[in-house]
Amino acid sequence: MPSKSTKQQHFFQAVKRAKHNPNYGDARIRKVAGSMSDSDINDFANSLAELKIKKAVLSILKDIREPMYLQESGEDPTSINPVATTFHVKEEWATYIKPYVGQPFTPKELDSLGNFKEKQPITTARTEIWYKTTDTFGISHITVIKKMKDSGQFSFTAFQKQEKPESPDEKKKKEQEKQMNAGGPLGATPLGGSPELGGPPEAPQGAAPLGSPNPPVENPEQQKKEEEKDDIIVTKSILFKDDIKGAAILIEFLKKLDL
Repeated sequence: MPSKSTKQQHFFQAVKRAKHNPNYGDARIRKVAGSMSDSDINDFANSLAELKIKKAVLSILKDIREPMYLQESGEDPTSINPVATTFHVKEEWATYIKPYVGQPFTPKELDSLGNFKEKQPITTARTEIWYKTTDTFGISHITVIKKMKDSGQFSFTAFQKQEKPESPDEKKKKEQEKQMNAGGPLGATPLGGSPELGGPPEAPQGAAPLGSPNPPVENPEQQKKEEEKDDIIVTKSILFKDDIKGAAILIEFLKKLDL
């Protein structure tokens, strides 16, 4: 416990001298010195101001350590590649990323986002960081970053996809499909002639004759589902253990992503 006044500090500084010099000071000082350990005397000899200065210095040293974590063999931290692996998958976006339950970002990791001024996240949640940008062609890039447990350590995983604007042909095709699902355009007649007039149904022009074996046709529903899946790029960072190194890696990791 530090001294609360200058008078107390001077008293315990005298006790500290008497601890190792039996002839120093009066009987009261020597009695106190004999009843206290060196560490206790040092605690009381310190002032509150000295402790505040020590804490401030330790805080500065801690901040200096952050960029030093990525230095290996004197290399510049920016020369270290923070990306461990990148791969592509073809899956439905929301369904694919949902099972990846992220770990909470620490305050230091979230504070480090302010050092990446090139892009600002649209959402910063407890376990997710979202980025979204749109280029001059109207193509949107969506990125979700999660902090994952990995081999007893941690890593950052980024999930990215593109969203292209619908072309006029795609809009027209969707409109036609919507009409067909609703029963077809008004006034349309069913293919195959008019059986109610007594004649057999006729095959549409260009179709195979009735009774002939049908050619193999791919399942349109399956084909449609495949087309609706998203192209997802998954990028993983190198491993880290503590949030100081994690904050330093996160900045370099963001710089490598196509946000």
